[in-house]
Amino acid sequence: MLIPVEELKIMYARAIREVAWEEAQPLPQTGPYQAGLVFRKERREFTLSFDAAASPEIMSLQVVLPFARGATGQGQSYRMAVRLNAETPGVKFFLVDAPTPLLVCSIEAILASHHRIPNSEVVEAVLRNAMQRLEDAVDKVEAELRRLR
Repeated sequence: MLIPVEELKIMYARAIREVAWEEAQPLPQTGPYQAGLVFRKERREFTLSFDAAASPEIMSLQVVLPFARGATGQGQSYRMAVRLNAETPGVKFFLVDAPTPLLVCSIEAILASHHRIPNSEVVEAVLRNAMQRLEDAVDKVEAELRRLR
């Protein structure tokens, strides 16, 4: 058996190939047990991350949406993020202030019992479901951002 972080990387990369038909690229690791993979599906870039030591049974899937707002739009952006969190169960939205504001759309999925490594069949099914839910939420946000222009 490989060490859990390597086993999870292989399992997630295989699931990404099956679900998104893309090869995943590894993210630089911040620690020996935290890892992530980046992949594209159509026009979106997804980031899948996990912590093999603290919670190998949980994965996080994110899409980042950059957008521009005027100086007076900050309050409106925060209200939109709060409203989206209330209206979209299971998907969390975080507003990141940067030179270009970012809206991070994130889903956390539990794939196995506490501190267990999930099996490959579960990983693929949960990833497919999480991606669909995240894509639906991002489509809704993008439509709303287009209306605000």
